[in-house]
Amino acid sequence: MANFNFSKIIAWVWPTLAKETVLSKVINMVDVFRLSLSGWFDDNNKKYIETIMKLDNSKTIIMETKWCDVRVKNLMDVNLKKWDIINVDYSEYAQESDKLIYIDYEKLWDLPIWSKIKFEQSNITLEVTEIVAEDNINCKIVDGGTLLQFDRVRFIDNDIDFGVLTERDKKDIMWWIEHGIHMVALSWVKSPDDILELKSFLNECNRWNIKIVAKVETPEALKNLDAINAVADSIMFVFDKIWSEMAEKNLTQEWLIQKIKTTWKPVAVTYISDLWDKKYPLRDKEMLKKFCSMGVDAYALEWIIKEEDTFDIITEVYEELAKHELDLQEREIERFEDKTDDSEVRDYIIFNAYRVTKELDIKAIVCFTENGYTSARLSSLTPKVPVITFTKSDETYRYLNMIWWVKWYKISESFDYENLKRIWKEMIRIIFKWNISLDDKILIVQSNEHQKDEKTNMINGVELYKFKNI
Repeated sequence: MANFNFSKIIAWVWPTLAKETVLSKVINMVDVFRLSLSGWFDDNNKKYIETIMKLDNSKTIIMETKWCDVRVKNLMDVNLKKWDIINVDYSEYAQESDKLIYIDYEKLWDLPIWSKIKFEQSNITLEVTEIVAEDNINCKIVDGGTLLQFDRVRFIDNDIDFGVLTERDKKDIMWWIEHGIHMVALSWVKSPDDILELKSFLNECNRWNIKIVAKVETPEALKNLDAINAVADSIMFVFDKIWSEMAEKNLTQEWLIQKIKTTWKPVAVTYISDLWDKKYPLRDKEMLKKFCSMGVDAYALEWIIKEEDTFDIITEVYEELAKHELDLQEREIERFEDKTDDSEVRDYIIFNAYRVTKELDIKAIVCFTENGYTSARLSSLTPKVPVITFTKSDETYRYLNMIWWVKWYKISESFDYENLKRIWKEMIRIIFKWNISLDDKILIVQSNEHQKDEKTNMINGVELYKFKNI
């Protein structure tokens, strides 16, 4: 087949993946790199972006908002003895200390006396005993042990409203925009208003065209899924965090995934590997196989703690996807459900292009797109042939990295239809490693609301060619 996968991999650039020696090993298997300033290496993110772009500048970088992901900011482990008193201080940046605890929550004075602070991975609990200053408190060690550097912090029995898009998030987004992000993943979304707030802020930053991924990981997001999907560009399900709500509402993964795919938006799922016998095997290969059968667009791998396991884990996921990604569930061919005046013509063309792939032996679909709609709509139907896409938009170019079985290329503003046909022919040869005959059938799709695209001179519709006649 072709030299790329149908399903896309999103890897979190944690310190174990941040080194160029590790990145260079996995760069050809990963489509999207996910970074967050809530991580362990705030001052080095610019370097990681530059390294990824140097290795392969076609990759997509997603910035994930921090929300309430409060972290320990110590660069060293801290040994804590039960019932001792320890000082906890606010710090936005990493600190080299094993005597005090630094965390990046600036309103420490707002924590009630005797309230508890829990450190997740270290399994350590503190109890607030004294407010020393606005950003400095003393705590009693209730459960001692070794506090791991950069552990996640939880405030027990405190209903702290951080807001979905915090001031720290806005500051981070401005930093990321300056240094070259392509998309934003909004954590802990609850309603469409959260997405609209982020869009408004991006407009203020003059980056209105940045695509937004909504992370569905709260009961409120599940309840408002339709409205959130209507304003987001992609959905990422964090199923681990919404199991109980799904069970209560008798919702299945299959139903939720297909619900989004029928609206043409890319669907990503998080995929966490568990530590077992000092290794990180795939938690459930059958689950990954099931996701493949549903045509899930992308798989977001969570943190990988041990550097020596990074390459093995990504390779294993990549090979499992290659093994199962065409074992798709059979379903009836149906017209798109969400018909609107704005998309009726385009959807009719796209649907008929898909139907041709079911009736004829098509080698590949080729299309041009401005905003990714044609490719995403075709992909949502999970055709078993690649969708080779050309675009003049950088934002669309990066967005296509999220979409199932789409291979994309960026072209200049000056290209017209005749230029494109010459390039298409060469790209098809390369993609199929020259394993293509002159009589293989290629489908060319152009879908918009106008009869002719003035930018490319392409006529609206579906064209069927033998490869030799393009």
